[in-house]
Amino acid sequence: MATCDGVVGSRLLQAIDMGRRGTMPTSERPQTLEVGGARSSRMWSPVLSLALLAFVCHSALAAQTLPDKFYGNFVLDHSENFDEYLTAKGYSWLTRKIVTFATFKKQFKKTSDPKKFDYANLTSKKDVHYKDISLETPFVGEGLDGKQHEVTFSLKNGHLFEHHKPKEEGGEAKEETYEYLFEGDFLLVRMTYNNVEGRRYYKREN
Repeated sequence: MATCDGVVGSRLLQAIDMGRRGTMPTSERPQTLEVGGARSSRMWSPVLSLALLAFVCHSALAAQTLPDKFYGNFVLDHSENFDEYLTAKGYSWLTRKIVTFATFKKQFKKTSDPKKFDYANLTSKKDVHYKDISLETPFVGEGLDGKQHEVTFSLKNGHLFEHHKPKEEGGEAKEETYEYLFEGDFLLVRMTYNNVEGRRYYKREN
């Protein structure tokens, strides 16, 4: 697949060559419009087209990159309505207590590829590491339950979403979506099921 830089560069060279040879397509030459009885000229030049293409490409690439604010180490500080959320999801009393009293730390690290990142979910029960994650690209990784999950990270309106779908049926682990956003000094991880919302507040480590 051609990159934005390659497409823009190719189109720019083509436009320059057409300008030198005077072979600009009719559709890209100055046009005369009549509006309300008045005549005016309008130029939609190849340069303007390329500028628009470059802007669209830049916006698309930015949307595929994890914002800098998410990088770092975050330690669980407190929770709100979390046990109620786990109960609504149908988790057993024992599982709820293990999860509620476990320590949690989340890590987001940069890689050599600016469009990829590493993620770790470190707990007193089990550590989970995912390497070279690309936004919107599903991958298979181990969950905290020790089972294989299909995992997808995505970005929408500045919020990061982590979606887990267990590969095996019949286990206690369930399909989950975690929403990451910032609320004051905290990284808030929000989960919702049947209108029951659990909230986990993480504080950035210095």
